[in-house]
Amino acid sequence: MKMAECFQKGLLKRTSPDMENALRSLELSKSNIEDAVGNMSIHRYRVVAISSYSSMFHAARAILFRDGIKERSHECIPVYLKEKYPQLETLANILDSYRRFRHDAIYGLDFAIDEKEANAALNSAREFLERIEIFIEKSK
Repeated sequence: MKMAECFQKGLLKRTSPDMENALRSLELSKSNIEDAVGNMSIHRYRVVAISSYSSMFHAARAILFRDGIKERSHECIPVYLKEKYPQLETLANILDSYRRFRHDAIYGLDFAIDEKEANAALNSAREFLERIEIFIEKSK
């Protein structure tokens, strides 16, 4: 899907830029990382993966809030990031990969995740948030 199609279908909508909600979304991203860490310690690896994706989702969403974009589709967030900010393409691809992973974790009947995969998801979430925070700070 292309960004124009996301807007055409109403999956992305223009609104007023909202730095306050962008910062709140970054805080929610951090909170999801804390949730993932807590679940890692009790070996709830599926929940770690879901919380890690949620962290990345909210970090990416901070850019959309800042830009005045409302999302109605998880699929369109990485599309927006890739097309609007080519320098974030790698992060957008990571987000999209974990978006599909999260879908399998929630809806898949045979989904299983081990400690190594859960750790990878958590580390990806930490790096994702850090890079998004740097990006937002630099682009103020």
